[in-house]
Amino acid sequence: PALRRQSLDAMDDELDRAEALGLMGVVLHPGCYTHGSEAEGLELIAEGLLELVRQRRRGRTMVLLEQTAGQGTALGATFEQLASIISKMNDHRRVGVCLDTCHLLAAGYDISSPEGYSDTFTQFGRLVGFHRLKVLHLNDSKKALGSHVDRHEHIGQGFVGIDAFRR
Repeated sequence: PALRRQSLDAMDDELDRAEALGLMGVVLHPGCYTHGSEAEGLELIAEGLLELVRQRRRGRTMVLLEQTAGQGTALGATFEQLASIISKMNDHRRVGVCLDTCHLLAAGYDISSPEGYSDTFTQFGRLVGFHRLKVLHLNDSKKALGSHVDRHEHIGQGFVGIDAFRR
């Protein structure tokens, strides 16, 4: 509970700063679950973020959930998890998504092949929706497809490959 409160307080400060600067959003990894289940972790994330955006009813700054590589108990690696958080936030208008190309590959989304790329973005559109996509974090991956390791590489020098960025 103390760590959760610290995290919410820190995010509270970030949202205030972003609002004061007129920024579109604050990008964050959804978080991890330290006890309980994945479902309980997703619920806690959604509850906390919903509390923060509701405190700023007149605010414009969005909470932008960055998809993760899926390391350990990190949540937000799958489109289903992102969609669950958004749904549990009552589809709030001020929640969006940041897709990281390294994280996509590491989480098991094959964006390096033409077929995998097409399948990945078809799934994203169906589960999350392109209206939620606000940021693309473009970088290559030092680790292979499905590694669940978050190690960025310069574009064209890793396992994502230059062709994915051309697509």
